[in-house]
Order: sequence, then structure tokens, then C-alpha cells
Amino acid sequence: MKILRNTLFTLLAVLFTAHSAFAAFDGLGQLVSSPVFAEAVTLYKSGKYEPSAMLLDDLARNLRGISPEVSGVVFVMASRAAANAGNARAYESWGMATARFARAGMSWNSVRSTLDQQLEMARLGSAGPAAIGAGQSPGFAAPAVNLPPEAGRLATAWDLFGLKNFDRPSPGLRREKTADQIWNDMDGSTQGQVTVIPYSEGMWGKTNSATPPIQEQNISDPRTAPAGIPTPMRKQAVPSDHSTAAAAASYAASTQSSTTPVISEQYKDAARLAWSYFQRNYQPSTGLYNGLDLYPVTTVWEIGTSLAALNGAHRLEIITDNEFMQRTGLMLQTLSSMDLYQNELPNKLYFANSARMVGEDQKPTSTGIGWEAPDVARLLLWLKKTAILHPQFKSTVDKIFQKMRTERLTKDGSIYSISVYAGKEYPKVETGFGLPSYAAEVFRLWGLDTWKSRDYRNSLAFKTLYGIKVPFNKSGPAISSKIFALILMEFGKSGNEQDRLIRSIYEVQAARYKSEGILTSTDSGRIDRSPWFAESAIITADGAGVWQCVSPYAEKPLNLFWASTATAFCWDALYNTAYTRTLINKLYPRHEKGKGFQAGIYDTAGINKALTLETNGLILEAAMYRKMPEGFIGKLK
Repeated sequence: MKILRNTLFTLLAVLFTAHSAFAAFDGLGQLVSSPVFAEAVTLYKSGKYEPSAMLLDDLARNLRGISPEVSGVVFVMASRAAANAGNARAYESWGMATARFARAGMSWNSVRSTLDQQLEMARLGSAGPAAIGAGQSPGFAAPAVNLPPEAGRLATAWDLFGLKNFDRPSPGLRREKTADQIWNDMDGSTQGQVTVIPYSEGMWGKTNSATPPIQEQNISDPRTAPAGIPTPMRKQAVPSDHSTAAAAASYAASTQSSTTPVISEQYKDAARLAWSYFQRNYQPSTGLYNGLDLYPVTTVWEIGTSLAALNGAHRLEIITDNEFMQRTGLMLQTLSSMDLYQNELPNKLYFANSARMVGEDQKPTSTGIGWEAPDVARLLLWLKKTAILHPQFKSTVDKIFQKMRTERLTKDGSIYSISVYAGKEYPKVETGFGLPSYAAEVFRLWGLDTWKSRDYRNSLAFKTLYGIKVPFNKSGPAISSKIFALILMEFGKSGNEQDRLIRSIYEVQAARYKSEGILTSTDSGRIDRSPWFAESAIITADGAGVWQCVSPYAEKPLNLFWASTATAFCWDALYNTAYTRTLINKLYPRHEKGKGFQAGIYDTAGINKALTLETNGLILEAAMYRKMPEGFIGKLK
């Protein structure tokens, strides 16, 4: 017996704490000791597949101290549970699992084979009745072997879910239900007593001082429910700290109890038209979107705009809760696993359909071509906003940021971008009013030291145009519109000096139209002809030129100055003046059914027919801001 006991514990040590020859199963003991894991398996055994899948998915995302292999196994279990219910959530969980295994250099087949073999060895090395561990739910019995509770739970789950023979979810799953619907469906159908455990702090919004805090209660009999809790909350059973379920229920409760802000039909139609671009250019393998219509390359800035567009489409009820969760979850998983330049920061360009790094020649590269600090900032800003608006994604967002190495991004209060030419790095300090100050404010929110780049005052000079004193950078980026509109929409208006500077940038464009009759809403971005990327600048970087179209790919100004459709919507969402309405009326017709909005109108060269992610993403963001000014995307906590 002593030899048998020693053999058994040696096997368990290998199973729960050591790295096998093929995979590291760190954290298995922690996983299967979790009451949440036990509850999920109990639900699965009783045929409650959808809530079981919800718990397992959330556990895989949020349980600390487990290896990618273990996290992937839990995602596989969630996928199996959702697939049994015919729920399309199975595909999202499966995608998360495969990404976890890929991060560890493994596949589901190799992980499954290794873990199944070790479990079988443990079974063969013992005999006798099973032990039921503390916290194990009724009906969740371990196998009939003499194993510690943790191993029994794992073996039971492995067999119950049939993981040995599970290859992947079958195609054709159509069922879609929100987290709130799943938990409400549990009401009245669960056998035995149901326990309500308090939500995470703040999950239900502001606390009513007249309502006592929710205490842990047995509420199988409604008469024993605590006083003051609304009936919908009393009806559903929600386990502890399951952010996916809690946030979905919280969102449903808030939308049912509050008055929906009014937004014009024109904005609603514009948002739907803009979203058609994202529908047409979605890459289901990665969750990313093409930066240019049907061309599968995207910048890091555009990935940030994609997150803004997703939040906008969700808030405007263009897409369902379930579609938002699936698309956002897949995108975040891609961001958490894709290659970084020098394992530091996101590369300038990626293929949208594979998330592989792209070089300047538009071909795959394993080394990368550097990073643009403002682009990284935009991505980080919308990661943070998404985590605030949807707390169930916070842990994934934190992991994305923790994966980045920021030592060379900020130094001594300054922000740096890196470009690579002929294999050599060329750093660039980002200074000035506009993109650099926007990036500095974002990085500050993530705890990075950017005081020098935030202080743009020393780089500013002024030029008077149409009687308006307009700022420009003595050294730094040209003055256009987009970034300044984004600063107000995304950080909120405060009435300070920066707000007044931005107002002058808008007003000088209205003054140009009034004086010259030239429709003006400046922008930078893709255009529909060579050199394919340009900026219609109010004042160039050195102050020498005004109302010029400039490009880093052209030696002299271009005759392609254009009024931007996206900027028109942004200025109108912010100011809603007679001139912004003129902009909208002139530029709104510049769309194609099923494709989205075109970039704008050239001063002298007709229509800028470029169909871009940026144009349509900013229109969705402007519509979202118009619906909830300052309250939805204008404030960061």
C-alpha cells in the first residue's frame, strides 16, 4: 500500500504542479478546487448546458494563476456545453481555446492526449470509493477511485463532458441568447434550492440608499427573499463574480428602466449605413476589419476605431448583445495573442484576416516595421473604454496591456514612435498639439509618464485666418480636424484653453465656407487615388502653408484638398450649428448601399470615393456621441 500511495501522489504531483513533456498544466488544482467549477459541472450534469457554458467561459477568462493550456481546456468545456444547447457561443469559446493552445505552442489534440493519459494513469494507480471534497455540489460525484477531491472532480468533468472524443463544435449552430435570458430561463426550472450570491461591487449601478444591500440568501421560496429587492433580481440565480452574466443582466436592467435618449432618424440611418461597411469587411477568423474596402490590411489606429464602432453599433441597437459579445470577444482574443514588434508593441500594419504583421511592401514580415505611438494610444483608449462599459472584458483588456512592453514607448515624459528602414530603427519623439497630446493623455490613463508630451504650449504658434486666431505647431503635425474632434468626444468638454483652441479650428473652417463658398471639413486618411494617403491641412506643420493637401508620399502639396464626410459628422455631433448641418446635408448623400460612406468631396477633383474603416467608424462614433453626449464616451472613470 505504501508503494501504491507513493505512486499515486507522484502521479498527482505531475498532474497538478509539474510541466509534462508536452504541456504545462499549472493551476489545475486551483481550477478544480473552485466552487464555480463544481457549480458549472453540476449544471451540465442536470442538462443546464447554457448557464454551464457561461460559467466556464467566464472562469477561463478570469481565473488567475492558470496556464494557457488549462485555460484552453476550460474554454473547450464551455464550447462543448454551448454546442450541446445548439448555441452559437460555442464557436467563440472554441476560438478562445485554440488561441490559448496556440500561445503555448500546442493544439487541442496534443493537450487532450497528454491530459487524458495522465488521468488514466491516476485511475489505474488507485482503487476504492471516491472522496467528495468540501464545496462539491450535490449530484457532482467523483469517480469510484481513491483520489483526492481535486482529481476526482477533474476526472468526473472529463468523462461527463466527453472531452476524450470531442474534436470541435459542429457547424450550423444558430441559437442565440443573451446572458440575461439564460439566467432568467433558469427560474422555476432548477431542482433543489437556489443560492443568490452578491454581484461584484457596482455591477448594478448606483445604490439606492433606501434599499438594503443584497445579502447572500436562500431564495428557493420567494417569501424568504430580502425586502426591497426588485422582482427580476429576486428571480434569477447568479453565481459569485461572474462578470459576463452580471454585466449582461445589469445592461438589460438599465435599458429597461431608463428612458432611451432621442437621436434623429438621419443619424440612425447614417449609423446603419456606416455599419454596413463593417458587415462587408469583417474577418471572422480574427474579429478584425479591413482598413480599406475588401482589402485585408489594417493599422493599429483602425483597430482602435473598430472597437469604437462596435461599441457604437451596440449602443445604437444596430447589433444585438450577443453579436457584440461574440465580435468583441474574438477581437480581444486576437489582440491578446498576435505578434508584436520585437515583442514590445503592436506593429504598424497587420493583415486583418490572419493578424500577421505586414511590412511596407504589404507582404508578411516576421520582424515588423516599428510602431506608431498615436496608433497604439487609440487602441489602448478604446480598450479601456470597452472594459469600463463592459466589465466582463476587463481581465482580457488588462492582459493585452500587460503583454506590451512600454519601456521605449515613453521615456522621461516624452513619447516615442519607431520606424524601421533597411533593418535599422529610427526613433521619433512625438511632440505638439493634436496627435501627440492625444496620445499623451491616453498613456497617462494607463499610468505612463507623459508630462512633457502633454505640455504642447511651447510648440504652439498662431496664424490669423478670416479674422480667427488659429493654432499651429512650429514643429510637429499639421493642423487638421479629426484628432481635435476626437479629443472632445472621447475625453469630454471642459471649457478650458484646449477646448477654446479646438473651437477656433472648427470656426475657421466655417469662416472659409462663408467667405469662399468652399465646403470645408479637413481630415487625414486614405484617398481614392495616388498617393493613396494624404491630409487636408488648415495649416502645415511649420506654418508656411494654409489650406493645403499634403502627404508623406509626395514632395509637394497636392491638388486634392477634400471635405471629409467623417469630420462633418463629428463636428455636427459636437456643435450642431447651421454650418455643421450644411456639411451633413452636402456630404450625407456620399454613400453606397451595403458598402458604407465615401470619404468625401474634393475641392476641385470631384468625389473622394475611398470606402474606409476610418470614415465609417467615426460616423458610428459621432452617432453614439450624439445619442449620449458626455455621458457615454465623454467621461473616463
